[in-house]
Amino acid sequence: MFDLAIGFAIAWILMICEYYICTRLKNPIWGGIIPVLILIGTIWIFVTGKVPLELKTIFPFIICNSIFFSEWDNGRKKYLERKKTEMDKMKAKDI
Repeated sequence: MFDLAIGFAIAWILMICEYYICTRLKNPIWGGIIPVLILIGTIWIFVTGKVPLELKTIFPFIICNSIFFSEWDNGRKKYLERKKTEMDKMKAKDI
């Protein structure tokens, strides 16, 4: 049970970092570092045999990867929306 709590704490910290990187930095590649590292880690875990390749063990990894990649996409959309609103404000002040 304690391992599960540590896992959730680590995931929560990574999601906070992911959100900050995706919504603040200009280059979208920076926001993709954490999801790609998690995907590589997932593949490594299954290839080395640390976790058996079964549906009940693959499903949590699929959910985790899906959440991080969707957060990357949502963060980029939020960044572009914020940038667009700033440009609209600047254009309104120019007129």
